[in-house]
Amino acid sequence: MVGYVLIHRDIMDWEWYQSPNVSRLYFHLIFKVNFKDKKWQGHLVERGQLITSNNHLATELKLSVQVIRTALQKLHEGGYIKIKATNRFTLITLINYDKFQSSKAENNKPVINQVTIKKHTSNNQITTTKESNKENKTNKKTIDDRRERFKKQVFKHSQYEIKVLESFYDYWSELNSDKSEMRYETERFFEIKKRLKKWLANERTNKIENKSKTELLTNR
Repeated sequence: MVGYVLIHRDIMDWEWYQSPNVSRLYFHLIFKVNFKDKKWQGHLVERGQLITSNNHLATELKLSVQVIRTALQKLHEGGYIKIKATNRFTLITLINYDKFQSSKAENNKPVINQVTIKKHTSNNQITTTKESNKENKTNKKTIDDRRERFKKQVFKHSQYEIKVLESFYDYWSELNSDKSEMRYETERFFEIKKRLKKWLANERTNKIENKSKTELLTNR
């Protein structure tokens, strides 16, 4: 296996960085997943995906199957991987793989004749406009689907008050300037359960501070 992977220093702030089994498995998956789409026995294994099994991972990392199973579960629950198991194999997908592993390369750029460019400018503009409109519609549908999934993931934490969940969702689902990503999607790691706990603690702190300011003004 040749090539390299990109790992940012902020991985050191990751919740599982100091867990030897979980972090070791995660790095192993980063090294093993496809860097481009491939077919395996009739199955399309996309970039950022890997077909394997718990037994195979245990053999590769010299860990027990139970340790592998537990580590995979933690990565799955944290939103770092997706797992699709069949009776033959397990398909693992690294979440947001393209965000930290760039696949862009400028190779073999074609040389385009200027006469050809002038001849087809009008047709190209029409085609580009159509493609752009189609892409915008697709992107809007995609972002709407992602926002709906994120909302369901947030509101399943019913132990919190609705107001807390609504304010949390409104903040983290806010779109960037080009309407392509939500705020939470720009985070390197994002575990809803832990973020909600911190969000609630901050809200309580703000309420206490606001109450103290009000009482101070009233008592003057």
